[in-house]
Amino acid sequence: MATALVSAGQSIIGTYVQQDIETRLQQEVYKKQIRVREFFTDFDRLRKGWVTEDKFRSALSMINFHFTREEIEEIIRRYKLNDGLVQYTTFCNKLEEQFLNSEAKAQVFQAPQIFNKDEEETVKRLMLAIKRKIATKRIFLKQPFQDFDRTACSHITIDQFSRVLNQLGLLPKDQYLQLLIRQYIDNGNPKEVNYVKFCDDVDNVQEMLSGVITGIKHNPKEVHPDDDFIEDKEGLDLISTLFTSKKLTDNINTLEQVLKKIQGDVVMKRIRIREFYKDFDPLRKGLVTESQFARILHIQNIPVTEKEISILLNHYKIDSIPNGQVDYNQFCEDVDKIFTIKGIDKSPQAQVPQIDDSTTLPARRRYLQMTEQEAIQLDELLMKYKQAIQNKRVLLKPVFEDFDKTKQGYITTNQFLRILNQFNLFPDPVSLNLLLKRFVDKANLNEVNYYDFCRIVDQSDEGVAISRSHADAFKNYVKSDNVSQAFIRNDQPNDFEDLMAKLRRIVKEQRQRIAEFLRDFDKLRSGTITVTQLRKGLSMAKILLSDAEFQLILQNFGCKDKPNFVYWKDFTDQVDQVFTTKNLEKVSPSEEVPMMSTQYNYGRVSITERDRQVAEVVKKKFQYFCKATRLDIKQFFQDWDKLGRNKVSPKQFRQTLATVNFILSDEEFQAVVKIYAAEDDGDIRYVQFINDTQPPLEIQTESGASQAYVGVKPKEKEKLQPSVLLEQIKVAVKIKRLRLGDYFKDFDPLRKGLMPTNKFRGVLSQMKIDLDQESLDLLETMYVVPEDPIRVNYAKFIEDVEIVFTKSGLDKDPLMKPPVHVIPTFLDPRDALTQEEEEALHTIMLRLGEVVKKHRILLKPHFQDKDKTKSGKITFTRFRSIMDFHKLPLTDDQFRVICKRFAYQGIEFNYVEFDEILKKYENFYQ
Repeated sequence: MATALVSAGQSIIGTYVQQDIETRLQQEVYKKQIRVREFFTDFDRLRKGWVTEDKFRSALSMINFHFTREEIEEIIRRYKLNDGLVQYTTFCNKLEEQFLNSEAKAQVFQAPQIFNKDEEETVKRLMLAIKRKIATKRIFLKQPFQDFDRTACSHITIDQFSRVLNQLGLLPKDQYLQLLIRQYIDNGNPKEVNYVKFCDDVDNVQEMLSGVITGIKHNPKEVHPDDDFIEDKEGLDLISTLFTSKKLTDNINTLEQVLKKIQGDVVMKRIRIREFYKDFDPLRKGLVTESQFARILHIQNIPVTEKEISILLNHYKIDSIPNGQVDYNQFCEDVDKIFTIKGIDKSPQAQVPQIDDSTTLPARRRYLQMTEQEAIQLDELLMKYKQAIQNKRVLLKPVFEDFDKTKQGYITTNQFLRILNQFNLFPDPVSLNLLLKRFVDKANLNEVNYYDFCRIVDQSDEGVAISRSHADAFKNYVKSDNVSQAFIRNDQPNDFEDLMAKLRRIVKEQRQRIAEFLRDFDKLRSGTITVTQLRKGLSMAKILLSDAEFQLILQNFGCKDKPNFVYWKDFTDQVDQVFTTKNLEKVSPSEEVPMMSTQYNYGRVSITERDRQVAEVVKKKFQYFCKATRLDIKQFFQDWDKLGRNKVSPKQFRQTLATVNFILSDEEFQAVVKIYAAEDDGDIRYVQFINDTQPPLEIQTESGASQAYVGVKPKEKEKLQPSVLLEQIKVAVKIKRLRLGDYFKDFDPLRKGLMPTNKFRGVLSQMKIDLDQESLDLLETMYVVPEDPIRVNYAKFIEDVEIVFTKSGLDKDPLMKPPVHVIPTFLDPRDALTQEEEEALHTIMLRLGEVVKKHRILLKPHFQDKDKTKSGKITFTRFRSIMDFHKLPLTDDQFRVICKRFAYQGIEFNYVEFDEILKKYENFYQ
């Protein structure tokens, strides 16, 4: 073929029509996005706009375009001045006018291709050679091109066109390939080729099949198109259709049924149905033609029949002319009602139906209608099958799967009956008809859903289940190596805002600037980079995303006019809103700047009322369990909580409860996990669970009031007074010897003595002054600035607290002495023992001293093992568990009296004082 083409003309490139030089250059410049002016500016340092002839030739040679000598001379002649210089600015303006004027661009690319006589002859010989080679090798040409044309637009890129020709052995030389490409560029885009027109010109499918078709005799039997479909489904006898290919017609006659079927496909395939219509509606009028409407449904892979399309057109078509306009906007709104309701922001009480299995059922199943009597008979039949399979101790599903090689869940009716007969389970004709009527759900009578059948009747016994679970435990076991293993992230964000919240939290915690990793890829600062460069930049920033997360970014920031490109600047602006808002200097000072959220859910299920009820039952059971067994569960959780986060994983949580023989069902465990799961990592907050379930210990006092221990607050708590709160802070500061000014001045560089309330709370947290919410609110109210409610006068706070060490103004009054601060006693007057309780305590301590002396028991080391902070205090429940461990059981009255005597601030047991007094009682028996 190449020899024939070469003999047709050797100087094809050199014989172009001179009027076509600039047009071809404009096409080449647009295709390669060349900045022509930059090739000439290096030769024109003074930017005069003209260069010498030899420099003009050098610049043209750098453009990497094939010029002949005649073409270069013609270009120089057009732009040459009288003094011998060449005015390159006019030449560049001519080539670049297509970027500035859309009409000029259309004139360049939509104009008919101009060929001279030699070029036309060469193209004809080239087409004839390709046509002969296709006929000789029996090549079907169109199919390889269609593999690259996913949108069925009849055009592919030049690279794809060349690749297919090379794959089929039809690729000519480069100079002839350029002529062939010029012949089939017809849509104004120099990067796309009309392969359909090319195939129509050279493909000989009709000639290839003419000999085969001639030898086929016509079948005189006429077949009605509706013979393979069954219209009447009532009283249908499926036994009579076993060896036929009958299909069931859809009972879809209304618009509502059609929409439900389309909605099921849209939900199941996660289709954004409106995006497909926008490609056919560039002006966003909300209208497409009738043919485009049907074509888009097929592009979306939504199976609709002609009858269903006609039902849709009768409702959404706005005129009566052939191939008229269809209101796709209303159609998309009706379909998207399955997700949300338009204008729901104006109706707060409106409820959107939840998506479940029934939503996609019209798109997945075509069940036959059954009467109530048939449904009862079918249930009885399935129960008999279930009992028979249980008696035979067989599994049907593996036998069915032997016929289902593609794992679709369906086998033929004949195979289904063969397996039933193999296990002696073949029913009578009436029962068989009911069975097939229930499990034939694929719009034909030749396939049976054996998966649903096995799910109902096939059950493995307990022994098989245990052995299978034991075997599955070792199926995926992988020996851990010292080196890290690669893994695939499968994070699934709920929506776009959920993903952006996660990215904002990452950059906020790591203090990263994503733009610094992406800016180097955008040399021209156009604001766009490739998809590969975006992923590479995010990996360099240590932001690892799953495919679902990355595809969601591409959907929202992808370039519509440039495939495989992303607007990285818009993406970084969205993420950086966690630090500041772009163009903040243009916003009015009085306008409030929104705070971007960093909380993300990623598929977490919301807590239902059922979960709350189950969790309350579990807490009551566990509270009774702890009270009956005198269990201190916290020490078991702390064995897993090595870092002291007050959280453990769900698996560790369940394992700890199983260790103490408190077994939870799956439903109870899931309910507790939802209630006590942390928002950031999903771990269980076991401390809150213990506080909610641990029974309070109430000690009765003389006045009849009850004091609550083990960390549980009294039911009736007195209102906290400012003086009491300030006294508590003074005591903490004096004990810990804290310098308050050193903590606060780091947040007040100008030493104004004021700071925001959130920073004030942060400083208190750094000083390890633990205050509850009520105390913090009261403290802020005491020192808040009246003119600025969001600021606190911390200088006044420091002055009031540090009076425990010194007093301000001592340098001006040398004779003044600061008052001595005395730490008040923490013994509550209500905790004083009565005469009867003193006697009872004396009797108890005598008995304990005797037993400890006789058996030589050392209690203090056991107390110290549970005192992680070495404070000399433990909880009341741990004190009682240690006493039970040493066979020193206490009755409730005895325990109440001891706790009342040795309580520290009403919340802990002072074991140091208890041990010292117990030693004195031991000396009685020396």
